[in-house]
Amino acid sequence: MSNKIKRDSPLVKCVLALDGHLTELERVGTKINSTDMTSDIDVEYIQKLMTRFTECGQGISEEVSNLSRQLQESQARAEAVAEGVSRQAELFNIRRNEQREKLEQFRVLGEKVRELTAAISRFRPADGNHLTSEDHAKLTSNVPGLEAQLLSLIEELQNLRKSARDSRMKGVEKNAESLAQTLEAVRKKLGDLTKR
Repeated sequence: MSNKIKRDSPLVKCVLALDGHLTELERVGTKINSTDMTSDIDVEYIQKLMTRFTECGQGISEEVSNLSRQLQESQARAEAVAEGVSRQAELFNIRRNEQREKLEQFRVLGEKVRELTAAISRFRPADGNHLTSEDHAKLTSNVPGLEAQLLSLIEELQNLRKSARDSRMKGVEKNAESLAQTLEAVRKKLGDLTKR
């Protein structure tokens, strides 16, 4: 809510009018009650006060009815807004759960990529060295399995990327694309290692 009161809203106008009638009713009623009716009084003046008091009472009655109507309308508007917010909250929860699910898929795929990278790195020769023929033979025999795992991970990442794009989750989409490209590069390096 803003600090500035909306003075032109029907509800505020109604409350202000009601307050005005109540203030005037109290002022006139106090004058009437403080008049000694047993003494010499100005009958016309007292009659005007009584008439004014009755008018204030009618004004209060009208404004109470108006206030009741304004409150009912305000309640109806608040309920309509609350229904909209409730629908949005449901959509938000669905979206948040979908995002969590995709992030969890990405995390699991990232773990698989780390495990596969660790398995491949066992076949890398030490700095500046070449693979021994025994290491080369082990690598060559493991390449089909490693390549199959790479292809499977790349496919899963591409599926996740497409699903993220369809769901308009750009962060997950970009991360999945980047990891898939990294795996393509690892696949190429794996092929290069077997050629040495």
